[in-house]
Amino acid sequence: MKARDGVPSLRRRLLTRLLVPLGALAVGLGVGGAALIHGFVQGTHDRVLAGSVLAIAERLAVSDDDGEVTVDLPAVAFGMLESQARDNIYYNVAHEGGIVTGYLDLPLPVFDRMPVNATRFRDDAYHGRPVRVAYQTRRLYGVPQPILVQVAETTGGRRAAEIDMLLWLTLLEVALVGGSGLLVWGAVGRGLAPLLRLRRVIDARSVSGSMALVPLPLAVVPREALPLVVAINGLLERLEQSIGAMRRFTADASHQLRTPLAVLRTHLALLRRHGTGTAEGRAALDDVEGAARRLERLLTQLLALARADGDAPAAAVGETADLLAVAVEITAEQVPAALALGVEVLFEGPPEDGLAPGPALRVAGNPVLVGELLANLLDNAIRYNRPGGMVTVRVAGPPEAPRLEVEDDGPGIPQAERGRVFERFYRLAHGGEAARNGSGLGLAIVRALAERLGAEVSLNDRPEGPGLMAAVTFRAP
Repeated sequence: MKARDGVPSLRRRLLTRLLVPLGALAVGLGVGGAALIHGFVQGTHDRVLAGSVLAIAERLAVSDDDGEVTVDLPAVAFGMLESQARDNIYYNVAHEGGIVTGYLDLPLPVFDRMPVNATRFRDDAYHGRPVRVAYQTRRLYGVPQPILVQVAETTGGRRAAEIDMLLWLTLLEVALVGGSGLLVWGAVGRGLAPLLRLRRVIDARSVSGSMALVPLPLAVVPREALPLVVAINGLLERLEQSIGAMRRFTADASHQLRTPLAVLRTHLALLRRHGTGTAEGRAALDDVEGAARRLERLLTQLLALARADGDAPAAAVGETADLLAVAVEITAEQVPAALALGVEVLFEGPPEDGLAPGPALRVAGNPVLVGELLANLLDNAIRYNRPGGMVTVRVAGPPEAPRLEVEDDGPGIPQAERGRVFERFYRLAHGGEAARNGSGLGLAIVRALAERLGAEVSLNDRPEGPGLMAAVTFRAP
């Protein structure tokens, strides 16, 4: 697969990260190497220049006849300075401000305070050309003033040697960086080979357009990529669970929808046969109406469950709900349905002295989701209660852990089945007519909404007698 333009290349990124520091190191070595080369060339040529000065100084003498300073220039003094660069050599011997021998206009240093028999060096210019000068003072027996000997050499040979060595150093560094780039490019390619093998493993799973969601093998994954592959395996596992839950939900929902639809078709056929004027027709019409209501409730609960299972976050950051206000509103909405079934609904708020001013009973979460959770709990308590029963909605708890309770005095739920009633489409076998007509989604919706809100749901025995108390503990904002 061809890489798209603008997509970063891991190999190029690694190569850049390696070669940029290597290039900076090469520049630093080049600067240090240039200084080292300069010092080496300068020291080598200076030693030869100092040897020439010493060779001349050793041939100084004083004439026995007139006491004048004489010098017998040895050929070796200048022969040692010969080089392929053909540098020019200048010299002179000075005494008492005058030139004994050599170039008369070669510049003289101030040598009154110079140490005797110590060779010194300086950079100077002669006839407009830079020269390197070595000089030394000597004392001879019978001569009161010191004698200066100096030899100068043009610097062309030195510069040529330095340039030649710097050129070789540059070529070596370029070869080092370039060779390192080629080696690193190949090494990175070989290092990324496990990722390519992992890609082939993933591609091999695509069979006839389907994708196997089993975890990726970790044996072929390098240690550096292991956290990424482990995260991908976790994502695949969650995706497999979501797809499996969706398949089970689709199968269960299709089964649940098939029953009321079959009832509708059957009684519609009876209506066509008997009409609405007969007792059979009127009974069939009542059954059609009941089936339509059950179908409507089932569809409403399926939509609620789909919203509860959605991927969207339960609430925006900082979103809160007034638990007391939501509970009052939802309870008031459910009172007519409770009265139609002969069930009394009571509401208990927190005691007045337990309420602090401001957001004392605010909970973290979306008010709509909090209301939907309470509506499903209250609907279950009303539907599965006994005729003439009572349902109590209670808001309590400290501000740091607000609590909502829905208590009924109906038949309750056996302890052994309290874990299963949160499963989708699960209905109690001994739940009576309400259980047979129900969809088994109410408590499943409650659990899904509680998980999205970060709340905890528990089913407990009613303290004062038979019945059930469902309690939801919310997170404080």
